[in-house]
Amino acid sequence: MSESAHPLPEIDARTALAWQAADEAVILDVRETHEFEYENVPGSVLLPLSFLDPEQPPAIFGKKVVVICAIGKRAAAAQKQLADSGRPNVYNLAGGLDAWKKAGQEIQGGKHEALDYSI
Repeated sequence: MSESAHPLPEIDARTALAWQAADEAVILDVRETHEFEYENVPGSVLLPLSFLDPEQPPAIFGKKVVVICAIGKRAAAAQKQLADSGRPNVYNLAGGLDAWKKAGQEIQGGKHEALDYSI
């Protein structure tokens, strides 16, 4: 298939959050397990790119899929694989988790659970 057959749309963090809150999308994190455990988007689903099989994509029916990684490169690779296998409505979160945090969106994980703000 030609590159133009699958426009690979990017969205921003606020759009991803709005879709997730409205139950219109699932955020698919394609980083490795240790990265996800360190910090992640609440409600996101982990499927490391190293385990992604585009012929057996996650069973997420009727929803948009927003692919996220640290800065967007692995997410773009996963997005292309899913789109090339025929999966519709796959979006890359532009800038990845870095952009999510810069937009002031909530994150969770071991990095944040380990912080102790008590005096």
